[in-house]
Amino acid sequence: MYKALDVAKYAINYSNVIESPVSNLKLQKLLYYVQAATLVEKGSKCFEEPIIAWEYGPVIIDVYQIYREFGRNNIPNQKESKEMIFDFSKMKIVFNRSKEIIESDKKIIDKIVKAYSSIKNPFELVKKTHQEEPWIKTRLNEEIDCNLIMKYYKRNPGKLYG
Repeated sequence: MYKALDVAKYAINYSNVIESPVSNLKLQKLLYYVQAATLVEKGSKCFEEPIIAWEYGPVIIDVYQIYREFGRNNIPNQKESKEMIFDFSKMKIVFNRSKEIIESDKKIIDKIVKAYSSIKNPFELVKKTHQEEPWIKTRLNEEIDCNLIMKYYKRNPGKLYG
């Protein structure tokens, strides 16, 4: 399982490679569908952070906060994350690199990013998520349950990729 920020950075960079850059609003919906696709295809979560039902659809709050400075603008390429931690055994600060995303997970992320690459107006994705069961069954500002996400998209695979 990855950190949502690492998945977000990969998705942003891949979106830019295929010339379909993303805003923060679109990124949030892509992450939601990446989580759903990973749950359906692998039976496990892609990232650990909760997905919250906000007014404009599913949001991973930590990722939203980092990219909110871009507003409605497209997010430029992102560098790999390094986490600063204190190593008590060596009594010094060290940098941990983010966990490398494996090829099979990159394929799922790529598939989702490509599936929604033609959507230029992120509010189309807001509307789409608002019409789907996981959103409908979750109250505002509460976590969208991953079991609900997995069950819904297993029953409705056509809704997952477009």
